Amino acid sequence: MTDCPSCGRYVGPYDLCPYCGARQAGRVRIRALRIAAVVCATIGLALLWFVATRSQVPLVQVGGIDAAMNMAYVRLAGTCVDAPSYDASSGYLSFWIHDGTGDIRVSSYREETQRLISSGRVPAVGDWVEVAGTIRVRDSVASLTVNVPEKLALTRAEPADRAIQDIGTDDQYQRVRVRGQVRDVREPYAGLTLVTVHDGTGAIPVVVSRDLEALSGALPLFSLGQSVEVVGAVSVYRGAPQLVPASTDDIVSLDESVPIADERPIGRLSAADVGTLVVVRGTVVELDDLSSGVRLALDDGSGRVAVVLWQSVHENAGNPAAIDLGALVRVLGEVNVYRGELEVVPALAADVQVLAGAPAAEETALPTDRAVRTPTRTQTLTATAQPAPSVRPSETPELGTIAPPATAIVSPSLPPAQALDETPTPPLPVTSIGAISTDRVGQQVTVEGEVVAAASFSAGFKFTISDGTGQVVLLMWHEIYDSCWDASQINLGARVRATGEVALYKGELQIQPGFGGDVEAITGSDPWAPMRDIGSLGGGDEGQRVMIEGDVLRVEGLSSAVKVFLGDDTGEVVVFIWRNILDRVAANTALGTPGSRVRVVGTVDLYRSNLEVIPALPVDVVVLTTP
Repeated sequence: MTDCPSCGRYVGPYDLCPYCGARQAGRVRIRALRIAAVVCATIGLALLWFVATRSQVPLVQVGGIDAAMNMAYVRLAGTCVDAPSYDASSGYLSFWIHDGTGDIRVSSYREETQRLISSGRVPAVGDWVEVAGTIRVRDSVASLTVNVPEKLALTRAEPADRAIQDIGTDDQYQRVRVRGQVRDVREPYAGLTLVTVHDGTGAIPVVVSRDLEALSGALPLFSLGQSVEVVGAVSVYRGAPQLVPASTDDIVSLDESVPIADERPIGRLSAADVGTLVVVRGTVVELDDLSSGVRLALDDGSGRVAVVLWQSVHENAGNPAAIDLGALVRVLGEVNVYRGELEVVPALAADVQVLAGAPAAEETALPTDRAVRTPTRTQTLTATAQPAPSVRPSETPELGTIAPPATAIVSPSLPPAQALDETPTPPLPVTSIGAISTDRVGQQVTVEGEVVAAASFSAGFKFTISDGTGQVVLLMWHEIYDSCWDASQINLGARVRATGEVALYKGELQIQPGFGGDVEAITGSDPWAPMRDIGSLGGGDEGQRVMIEGDVLRVEGLSSAVKVFLGDDTGEVVVFIWRNILDRVAANTALGTPGSRVRVVGTVDLYRSNLEVIPALPVDVVVLTTP
């Protein structure tokens, strides 16, 4: 009502008529409306806050994320499958989680990263992670950014006590606790340290990255032979398990010594012990010089065994001069076989202890002159070939292996009659591979078969040969491979004839030729695999052998390998080439020149969610043209 009911004049919003003074009945006060509006707005906001703080952020699956979800605020849950990457200067932190449908990178920046670190919310491999954040989709690749550190929750399982030999690839992402001795500490490249721990049942590398040290503190200094306890999650690299601790504090030195081998009477050692660690003690009854070390014969009354001390072990022993005829020596080493004779080979100087020095000359009946013999064998006693590893783990041979030195081949000194004998040695008859057993260890055999697998390791190349009756590894050290006239024709599918000595390493029979001419390609084979466009390669091709061709875009050098980025019209991929392969690639300098056209045959690998093609042999990399 806007007119006065008494005088009939317009009064507008007034409660009293300004003309006649009559009160306007039935009017709602403006003040009351204002108060009511404020109350309603406050109640509405309170209800909205109540609902918002108690409603769950939607949980989505990684496999269901697409471009339409860009900038959406969602919740993810999965297992952390990779150690976190951390840049202290920029405050950038990232890690990968897997929820069964796919992998996604989760990252945080600056202040959020510091709050995650200070609150102990940085995930480790194997942790169950629930996190809310903003989805970002770029070039069809999704990632999640953490906006509120408190929205990240992780669950870390209690570790299970395990023997190293019982840890396998099926234990991936499981947390375990092992106790053993530090047998090796190495840095395959800057930013990665591998600590090899042995507990008597086996050895496993413990992976410590520069990022882990930045997040949890510097890795303590460990002496070789020191006893430690390690808690970490099992990860798998190239089919082999390794441990990834959540913190450097998870590697703890122990006051008590952890034994990794039992002491055995020498007389009880047998071929069944090959590849195992044992402790023996006895008196030095023979002492021979080798080109790169010494060879002892220990006798404890129950039997006699040879002990090979390579130069690095012998020279670094506590008192090498005390290792002489008549000395009482205790040795921890791996049992090997050479020419049918058992040997114990220690890996560290600390594995050799002189318990009692040699007696005075007048008090011993042992001969006083040292028998010095010209070595008649190479330094590669037991075919210690190991595939190039994890983190890439170092190519340094594992515990108990004997890496061939640079001058591994030592020509035997022949008696004059033998030197003048011009009668050619008759060739050995071809032996079926299925007929070769551990009884033939140390014997020379000739085999023929088809190459069904090839791989490289730090000191040479391994070819698996099959003749229909069985398979055996043809092991060619670098100097043997380099002197083999048919090396360029030995690849998958080739038929070869090889003569060499039968060796056994950790249950694997191997044929070791003495020089390159002992290996002949009866039917050669060029590198071949299905030709693929680089852009067509994906995670589903992991483990497949492919052929690609493209131009060199750029190169990154590592201490033990190089990463050549190869591109064609469809995409780009990393070709990971170990140094021992790179050194033998024809025209390898062109691989460092952008624009060079290269053809590569290799196996597709997935490393930290990045595709790589890894050639196994030098002939698998061919430079086609250079700019």
